[in-house]
Amino acid sequence: MGDPAFRPAIVTGLTAFVLGLCFLVFNPGGAANGLREEAFDFLESVIVPKRVAGGVVVVDIDRPSLAAKGAWPWRRGGLADLIAKLQEAKPEVIGVDILLDGPDRRAPAPILRALAKSTGRTELASVADTLPDDDKSLGEVIARSDVVLGLLLDDAGRDSPPFPAPIITVGGQPPQQNLSQEARGVDAPFAGLVDNAIAVGALSFSAGTGTKVRHAPVFVRGGNEVFAGFAMEVFRDAQHASAFVLDPDAASVSIGEHKIPLREGAAMRLHLSSPSTWGARTVSALDVFDGKVPAERLAGRIVLIGTSAPEAGAFLATAVDPLTPTVQVQAEAIEGLRSGDIPQRIRNPRLIEPLAASALGLIALAAALWLGPLAAASVLAALMLGWIGFSTGLFAAAGLLIDPAGPLIPAIAAANSALVVMFAHTRKLRGAIERKFGRYLSPEIVRRLTAAPEELKIEGELREVTALFSDIEGFTTMSENAEPRTLVGALDAYFDGVCAIVIRHGGMVDKIVGDAVHGLFNAPLTVEGHAKAALDCAIEIGRFTTDFRQREDAQRLGFGRTRIGLDTGPVIVGDVGGLGHLDYTAHGDAVNSAARLEALNKQFGTTVCLGARAAAAIGEPDRLRPLGQVVLRGRTAQTAVFSPWPDDATPERRQAYQAAYDKMADTPTEARRLFQDLAVAWPEDPAVAYWIRTLA
Repeated sequence: MGDPAFRPAIVTGLTAFVLGLCFLVFNPGGAANGLREEAFDFLESVIVPKRVAGGVVVVDIDRPSLAAKGAWPWRRGGLADLIAKLQEAKPEVIGVDILLDGPDRRAPAPILRALAKSTGRTELASVADTLPDDDKSLGEVIARSDVVLGLLLDDAGRDSPPFPAPIITVGGQPPQQNLSQEARGVDAPFAGLVDNAIAVGALSFSAGTGTKVRHAPVFVRGGNEVFAGFAMEVFRDAQHASAFVLDPDAASVSIGEHKIPLREGAAMRLHLSSPSTWGARTVSALDVFDGKVPAERLAGRIVLIGTSAPEAGAFLATAVDPLTPTVQVQAEAIEGLRSGDIPQRIRNPRLIEPLAASALGLIALAAALWLGPLAAASVLAALMLGWIGFSTGLFAAAGLLIDPAGPLIPAIAAANSALVVMFAHTRKLRGAIERKFGRYLSPEIVRRLTAAPEELKIEGELREVTALFSDIEGFTTMSENAEPRTLVGALDAYFDGVCAIVIRHGGMVDKIVGDAVHGLFNAPLTVEGHAKAALDCAIEIGRFTTDFRQREDAQRLGFGRTRIGLDTGPVIVGDVGGLGHLDYTAHGDAVNSAARLEALNKQFGTTVCLGARAAAAIGEPDRLRPLGQVVLRGRTAQTAVFSPWPDDATPERRQAYQAAYDKMADTPTEARRLFQDLAVAWPEDPAVAYWIRTLA
């Protein structure tokens, strides 16, 4: 509660929660409905639909059939031959998923009559009267078995509506309102065909949210008549039910022993199986003609005739395929009626789903406010998975659909909004830490502090480090004579360069005292090869400061040479200080030795001086040259000191220096002579000059 980010986070989170809830309830632009329907499509694809054995057989007038029997649309004589072939196998019912409106215009007789009228040759009309009547032939074939035909709703349709659906009401009223599909007219089958059909059903489908067909009509209205959907009429005839029995509350309709729930709009939701399974129920019309389909495959079955040929254009966009043949959609609807697998919305979804969304949203918001980001994300993920799992389980067990996506929107919006506000506050704190410490700490330390600010006070520990001390020669005199603004500007640039080099090599700027920079390597995090890293750092600092002294302001100030000392050893590191000021620093012999080794550079004229322990830790003796055995200030024992070879130390000079140095203990006179010889070729090396003076 004391967190300054808490109040803005809760206000932002609650605002996002309310907006998410409003989105779900008020459905702006149908977006919430679209999301819900897509989520239902996903659930229905995950849960395999129930199917009963002995299902629908689809006779497909496919491309091979058209290639063999003629282009689309077929003459009705060809369709009559196909139905006659099917009747030989004695199917339960045959449904024709093709609109057979008006007389057959492709038969020879109508074509001759049209020619006689257009040319005035009356003898052609006489010939037409002698030709077979395809419509009559088809009607006679239809009359020999139970065949269901289809009509289409059409506001411009002028056909006389055929017989309506037989609906018996039990104390209620037949469906007069709230039908999902209505039109002022119909396109009906040819009258001679209707008279011989067992029933006529509506072939029309209505695209729902997102242009996909997800429902099959139970009842529709065309003109003043109510018709059953094509699948309903086919199923009714297969059940040998004389009528649809409408319940008193009009909430369901019975077909024989099957009760079909009526959703708003008198439509049934489809639970589509995968298109990969449709081939098992589909046979080619050409195979029927050729006698390749066994009679037992069709006997006693519901048979639907339709087409998948692209030129027929009989396709619908569904959740499983954007180009689903209408006959397969009708087959899926009938399979759902046979198995009772008809998905239904839960009762009162407009109340239950917003309540669920409120509970999920408030829990997610509370987690975001009172738990850490990872814990809050885990809670949100658990809520999402739990709700989706519940929705999936409810559908799998009871066939009930509850929105698996919409109720999560307030939770996601609330939690993420609150977390963004708190993250922004945390990022601001981290930015402050980085600005405060980034110039003096290595990137590893900065990342550690920004990831966990509570670790700013690091407990003490004993660890091996390499300490680096640098100092500007003659700084006191320079500062006394310098103009303050010029001195501060030059020092800022100097410290920026030196500190950047320390950090770049993995070190930590322990502190800046006056003109001195104190660096630590291998603290507080481990740096592999820290002694070598410190040596590389010292060499780069030496080069940088040599170049820095050439700047105009440095020359004007008389900027002195930078001296650097290095030593390695175990020290105690940790935060020292109170709550008001904490200073992460190191205490130990290696730190003191580094400070004293830095001062030895004045004696040897070198830039970098390191002790024996640092030299051993570096493990690269070829990089170092010995400077001698010295007693450091405050110590009693001698210690070897070293310096990296200067850049201009050629192999010959290194060999000559080492030869002279090795003779100092036994033959100092010979050593001085060798150093004097070396000074001729290497007069600029201060260590050579030092030994010439020392051995004099």
